[in-house]
Amino acid sequence: MSFERMRARAERVKTECDLGTLLQDYGYAVFSDRHREQQFSCDLHGVDNSPSARLYGHNNTTYCWACGKTRDPISYVIEKELLNFRGAVEYLEKKMGLPPLPWSDDHERPVTVEDEISKIEKTSTTVTYAQAKQRLGKFLESLTTDRDMGSSSLLSFWEVYDRVDYGVARENWEEHKGAAAMEGLRERVMKKLQEVSGQ
Repeated sequence: MSFERMRARAERVKTECDLGTLLQDYGYAVFSDRHREQQFSCDLHGVDNSPSARLYGHNNTTYCWACGKTRDPISYVIEKELLNFRGAVEYLEKKMGLPPLPWSDDHERPVTVEDEISKIEKTSTTVTYAQAKQRLGKFLESLTTDRDMGSSSLLSFWEVYDRVDYGVARENWEEHKGAAAMEGLRERVMKKLQEVSGQ
């Protein structure tokens, strides 16, 4: 495997994998929220009686003062699963259901509703469909009002939002799947907003 392809795979999982969710899966007391910083106890250096690590949602990393280390999703999988770098990337790709690389020109073409649905359908959530729908709807409305994002991107996100809502209302999609789809789409909107903001 070429270095460039491995680097592309690694960068993709670092971006696509929400570190807050990954940390939750490992039992850490954090929330999946890329808009705030959170302190938590790190067990990677031994017993931690006071929160010595901090999650930085805006760049999807943590820093532990006791370990003296910055970690990203790949770092956690390496340490928790005792895998090498490539094994950790493959573990995260499988966990998130990512398609294989290279994508050729996928990043050049417009994103379709089908693309978005396929990317978010494996998301899991504990919120109800009504809560997820309301939260995402308000978020999209604020972006539409503030014009923080290009109109083509916003329209594509609204189209997916409407498609998921139609699926739950008219096509008998299970509500927990609809909630997961709404939450997954919200994560993708936040990621796009960060790209637009240059963060």
